[in-house]
Amino acid sequence: MLKIRVELAPTRRQLLSAVSVFAFLLLWWLLTWPLLPPLEVPTATVADALAEDSEGAAGMEALPRPIIPAYILPSPQAVLMSVVVLHREHALVRSAARSLYRITLAFLLAALVAIPIGLVMGTWPPIRNVIEPLSGPLRYLPISAVYPLFILWFGIGDTMKVAFLFVGIVVYLLPLVIESVMNVDQVYLDTAYTLGAKPRHIIFRVLLPAAWPGIFEAGRVLYGVGWTYVILAELINAEYGLGYLLTQAQRRQHIDWIYALILVVLLLGVSTNYIFVFAGKRLFAWKEAKP
Repeated sequence: MLKIRVELAPTRRQLLSAVSVFAFLLLWWLLTWPLLPPLEVPTATVADALAEDSEGAAGMEALPRPIIPAYILPSPQAVLMSVVVLHREHALVRSAARSLYRITLAFLLAALVAIPIGLVMGTWPPIRNVIEPLSGPLRYLPISAVYPLFILWFGIGDTMKVAFLFVGIVVYLLPLVIESVMNVDQVYLDTAYTLGAKPRHIIFRVLLPAAWPGIFEAGRVLYGVGWTYVILAELINAEYGLGYLLTQAQRRQHIDWIYALILVVLLLGVSTNYIFVFAGKRLFAWKEAKP
């Protein structure tokens, strides 16, 4: 029976996750497997039909049909084969590594900027009141709308791509850092003041350590957001990158390539997310053990 906000045992959670993935793959396979009655389609080309116009209509051949056509949803087998083709002929691993490098570099730069500024704004409300009217509205700016400006400012090289990803991450990371600092329980600060702690001790020994779990969680979420922006960042003049491969697949109308690259992006995103979760449990074990 389902209980409100009661977590399942780890083994049961893993079992449900495995069943969910298996059910999704099975449904995908069924939708793309030729299960419908055959459809009569002409087998001769237009040229053959014109050449044999005097002899009659083109030949007909019965072909089984999937529920969803391949030009809309390729089969799992076709997608897996596309992964192999992309790896062998189009440097899939190198492109994935290049995208990962761009996201990681932009994320680190965003963290170096957002964490100190967010700590200051979360600690001193007057400073927050001065900066927030300028930084707050940036969260509502559609980052894709300013993409042409980044091309004008930074050219079309890697600098533009990293700068674009940096802005896309930092405008969302900054308010989350501020919120994490402001959410630190006032009891900790009052206790430190009672023990005679100075302001610098309050900041670096109370506020920042207590806010680190929230900041780390915000970083985990925003690193994942970087994967949504990297495709756009690599649309122009990217020698390698998953966004570059997606552009090539679109131009060549390889639908199976597009699905294969989407699958690669999802796998990389899930993998990096698990790395963050694993690291967070090790770094903040005290928070996990807190009753």
